[in-house]
Amino acid sequence: MSEYTKVEILQSEYSDFYKDVHGFRPRSSTDEQWNSEKWLQSEIDDLHRYLENLDRTEGGRAQLRQMGFTTSDKEADKAHSEAEARDRAEEDARYAEADRIDAVLAELSAPMTEAEQFEMEMK
Repeated sequence: MSEYTKVEILQSEYSDFYKDVHGFRPRSSTDEQWNSEKWLQSEIDDLHRYLENLDRTEGGRAQLRQMGFTTSDKEADKAHSEAEARDRAEEDARYAEADRIDAVLAELSAPMTEAEQFEMEMK
């Protein structure tokens, strides 16, 4: 048995879902609304309808993909995911190269050890 009430579960689901859709948590409800199962469920249903409406147009589907949602166009979703994966791999490679360069520069600018100084003097 859950330790949370149905209202608490709906509050959590609504808040998380709203954030997924809008990028921030909901802030405009009254205490009465926030504690109403009916109101919370209605808001969740409205968010679902909003996403369904976005999925009806190509521009809306593109927006959904940018928001991290999948759409009814699985081919375009796959292409979008693959492009994002390529972009992440390229960015990771740039960071790895920058780290490598930083390490080389740090090694070059580090003071010589006693052994290195001795070797230089011997030449």
